[in-house]
Amino acid sequence: MIIDVLQHVPHEGPGLIAKWAKENQHQLKVHSLFNEKDQVPTDSEFLIILGGPMGVSDTAEFPWLEEERNLIKQLIEQNKPVFGVCLGAQQIATALGSTISMNSEKEVGWFPVNRISTELSFFPERLDVFHWHQETFSLPNGATHLFSSVACSNQGFLYGDNVIGLQFHFEMEKSGIEAILQIDEAFITPGEFVQSAAEMRESGIPEGNKQMLEAILDYLAEKNI
Repeated sequence: MIIDVLQHVPHEGPGLIAKWAKENQHQLKVHSLFNEKDQVPTDSEFLIILGGPMGVSDTAEFPWLEEERNLIKQLIEQNKPVFGVCLGAQQIATALGSTISMNSEKEVGWFPVNRISTELSFFPERLDVFHWHQETFSLPNGATHLFSSVACSNQGFLYGDNVIGLQFHFEMEKSGIEAILQIDEAFITPGEFVQSAAEMRESGIPEGNKQMLEAILDYLAEKNI
């Protein structure tokens, strides 16, 4: 299967998603939208939208944000699998009519999320995951609420049976965390749910995160068979 990946900045790449694709003999086609030569595709078998520091309303500076949302709407109408991470989840939520707002707390580093729904049985009740956000989405109408945290209520949703948006990052490897720390360390400001760069560097990637990412991607890939 050819899987299209929309990448918004050089330092937030597919990470563990690329390893999963290689192990399962899928082809990742990465569209580097920070490069003017790359464009949003007009169709896709399976679409993955990664994170980024821009907001969904920054269309004047990043006109491809609206193009992404048009593609997301198209694929949802076609019952194609769509997976969004952080900004990607906010893009899906916006395409489905939800609003994006500033959360009361910034969430940066390793903090737990709790499972809300039993809809996807492979999720455990609690997971420590990597966060890098302050904005949050309202739950799309008709979506199943998947995850919540103390700092941020809406951490993930399932729409239909083929669209998943997660506010946090399952895909991050140690190198990806180091890259985001190098590029965007100014985002780390004092807060109850903000770790220091040293704390984030010292934390290992929980093996369960890789397993959950693979379970999600396997689940969505089967929707295109």
